[in-house]
Amino acid sequence: MKTSVLSEIYPQYIVDNEGKKTSVVLDLKTFSLMVEELEDLHDILEAEKILAKGEEEEGCTIEEIEKSLKFSGGRG
Repeated sequence: MKTSVLSEIYPQYIVDNEGKKTSVVLDLKTFSLMVEELEDLHDILEAEKILAKGEEEEGCTIEEIEKSLKFSGGRG
């Protein structure tokens, strides 16, 4: 099972003159992994919605689910 990138984040902060954090700096690899995890989570949530809807309507095929995922912005 893939280990979450969230356990290995080492952000650097940009602060204003009062020492208040205003921005965060991440290395590109960490940022890319975070985006990938967010996309995976989005795909899972969309699939769960589709499956729940399919159960109510009875007869939702895998092809319909795949088409809906692609249509809703999934990475399929």
